[in-house]
Amino acid sequence: MMEYSYHNFQFPFRWDVRGFEEKTLSEQIDLNKIEYSDSDNWERVTTPANNQESDDLYNEKNYFYEFVHEALYDNGSNGSLIRHYERNEPKHGEVLYKITCAGGKEYELNVKAINLNLYSTGVGVLSFFMENRRYADPEAVLNINQYGRRVFPPFIKDVENRFLIAQKLEFIGLHGRETGYCEDFSRYDNKTPHNKPADFITDMIHEVAANIQLKPVIDDRMFVLSWYKNDEWANQFCGGGYEDFIMSNNWYEFLFVDNPNGMSCQNTEMQKTLIKESTYERWQKWCSLYGVSRYSMVYLANTTCPNFLIQYFETEYARMSELVLVQKASILRFSAEVTNISNMDNKKGLSLKLSSLYKEYIRFVNKIHFREVSAQDQGIEMYEKLYKLLRINEHVEKLDKEIEELYNYVTLREDRRVNNTVSLLTWIATIFVPITVVAGIFGMSNTALNGCGGLSRWFNIWGYQFALMGFVASVVIGVILIIKRKIK
Repeated sequence: MMEYSYHNFQFPFRWDVRGFEEKTLSEQIDLNKIEYSDSDNWERVTTPANNQESDDLYNEKNYFYEFVHEALYDNGSNGSLIRHYERNEPKHGEVLYKITCAGGKEYELNVKAINLNLYSTGVGVLSFFMENRRYADPEAVLNINQYGRRVFPPFIKDVENRFLIAQKLEFIGLHGRETGYCEDFSRYDNKTPHNKPADFITDMIHEVAANIQLKPVIDDRMFVLSWYKNDEWANQFCGGGYEDFIMSNNWYEFLFVDNPNGMSCQNTEMQKTLIKESTYERWQKWCSLYGVSRYSMVYLANTTCPNFLIQYFETEYARMSELVLVQKASILRFSAEVTNISNMDNKKGLSLKLSSLYKEYIRFVNKIHFREVSAQDQGIEMYEKLYKLLRINEHVEKLDKEIEELYNYVTLREDRRVNNTVSLLTWIATIFVPITVVAGIFGMSNTALNGCGGLSRWFNIWGYQFALMGFVASVVIGVILIIKRKIK
C-alpha cells in the first residue's frame, strides 16, 4: 500500500524536578535527579537495534559536524546531555493514532515510533512518528496536521464549538493506561490550569520520569513535520506555474498548517512575504518543495521523488528541527529562571542561584546552541531557515542582556551589602576608641587613687565601677549622636 503522507508531531516542553523549586538551577534540571520508571512500555535506547538503524545512524553522523553529536545522541552515560527513550509497542505490533474531527470525519495513522528525549537544560521533546496509507486527498492531509497537533483548547469556547481542536484524539494499541491514551477535551473549562496539555501527553512523559512537572513551550500546538506526495500539486510548481502555485492557498495552508476552511492571513502582500521567506526551493526541478515556519517543516513532492530526499526529511531534518526546538525551549527556560531570581524575596542564596544559572547557560552556549550544524549545502540552508524563523539569535541576544542586567543587579546588591558591613565595623571601631581611651585613663588613675586612703575609700563607697560605666556610656552616646548627624 502506498504511503501518501508522513507526519511527525513534536511536543517540546520545559521540566523541573518536583520539590526542587527553591534549589539552584543546576539541581532543578539535573537529569540524575529524575526518578526513572522501570515501565515495560519504555526503554532507554543508546545503540541501533538493527542493520537499517545502523545505516541510518552512520549517515546521520556523517551529515552533522562531530561537535554536534553530543547534543543529538544519547551516549548512555550518566553525564550525557540527552536521554533517549523509545516506546516498545510500535516496534512489535500495530499502533494507530486516531483523529476524530467535528462532524464525524475520522483519520487513522500508522504509528511508526514514539520517542521521548530529555535534555540537561531542563527541556524535553515527545515525538510521534506516523504514516498515512489511507488518505490521498489534500483535505485529509491538512486536517491530520491541523487537528492532530492540537493538545489542548486555545480558547474555552472551542471546547463546545470544536473549530480548532479535534473531537477526540486516541492511540490504539498502547498498553499501560487503564482509561486508554485518549483525550476528548470535555474536561476543560475556565477553571482548568493554563497550558495544561492532554492527559495522554503528560501520562506518557511521567511513565518515564515520574517526579518532573512540565509546561508546553510553543502553545496548544505540537510542531509539525510532514511530507506529502501529490502529483497534481507537484506538476504545478515543477514547471512554469511555480510562482502561481507558491502563492496559492494550497501551499500556504500546507506550509503554515492553517485552517483548511479559512487562512489566518488575509493580506495578499503579507502572504507573499511570509511564503517567500519560508519556502526552500533547492530541489524544485525534481518536483520537491520545502517549507519552514515557526510551527512546521513540510515537504511537498510527486510520487516519483527520490527516496533519499524522503530519508533526509525523516532523519536529518527531523534532528535539526528538534535541535532548534530544544534551543528555543532552553532559552525560555533560562529566561524564566532570570525572572525567578529577580523576584526572590529571600536575599540569601541570590549569588549562588545566579552562579548556577550562568554555569548552565555557558554549557548551553557551548554544547547545544550552534550557528551551523552541517557542512552540506542543503543542511546549512535548512538549518539557517529554522534558526531564523524560530528567532533563536534574537532570543539568545535578549537572554544575554537579561543575564547581564541580573548580574549587574546582584553585583550592586553585593557591593551595597559589603559597604554596609564595612560601615558597621567602622561604627563599632569608632565607638570602642573612646571606651579604650577612657578605660586606659581610669586604669592608670586607679593606681594613683589607691595611694590616697580617704579618696580611695570615697570611690569604693559611692561605686567607682558604676561611675566609670556611666561616664563611658555618656561618651558612647555622644559619639553615636555625632555619627548620626554626620550621616544626615
